[in-house]
Amino acid sequence: MRNNNIDELQKIILSTKGIMNDLSEELLEFLEYVENSTDDTAKNAKGNLVKSLHKRVQEVKNDISVEVEFMTLLERDREKIEEGREEAIKQLILKQYSKGLSIEYIADINEIDIEYVRNVVESSTSKIDK
Repeated sequence: MRNNNIDELQKIILSTKGIMNDLSEELLEFLEYVENSTDDTAKNAKGNLVKSLHKRVQEVKNDISVEVEFMTLLERDREKIEEGREEAIKQLILKQYSKGLSIEYIADINEIDIEYVRNVVESSTSKIDK
């Protein structure tokens, strides 16, 4: 059984660096705006698409609640990245330790504080013992 919605799907790939001008003037203006999102670009646009898009972009930029939400999401993303890095380092330490490398050697080759390496190994060992 075929899904007709999939059959009607079309993908269009546009480049702001393209050299062919076989697109509508409004689409060309949009691509120019994507490349150069300034008040002048919006003001010089003949169609309404870029003008209305620019107006909405300015409204969002001036909305303090959007800025707060963006900063909150940015901070959360940074925290998650740091958590991921820490987890990767812990996994590396445990893998090296399981291969028979000493805590001192692991700390040395990875340039990590020896107490941190020791704590990772000991906390993992205590979890296994439980």
